[in-house]
Amino acid sequence: MYKLIRINKGSFFKGNYSGLDDLELYGSFQGSLKVGNLYIKTSGIFIGDLSAQNVEIEGRLNANIQTENLHLKSTGIVDGDVIYRNIIIESGGLLKSNMVQNISKMKVLKKLENH
Repeated sequence: MYKLIRINKGSFFKGNYSGLDDLELYGSFQGSLKVGNLYIKTSGIFIGDLSAQNVEIEGRLNANIQTENLHLKSTGIVDGDVIYRNIIIESGGLLKSNMVQNISKMKVLKKLENH
């Protein structure tokens, strides 16, 4: 059974964390993170590198992201490179990136290059 980890508003974590648990971020996280699901709430700020199965962003994220599913809410801001399989960007959500790459398309391109 997976646990839900919460970093509360007004709290700050700096470092690296890797686990299968889910994380709700109301405060700040700076570093490297690998989790099952990440929920960045409106007051949440993430800075660093991120790998997660699902990422839902209502707050701010300044990071390079690898995820299966990215859901950028209307209040969310993403600044960084994004590698994803599925993406939803609600009206008002802001994505600032030099590279946004779909994982599925990368596999298709590799197959085409091999033929």
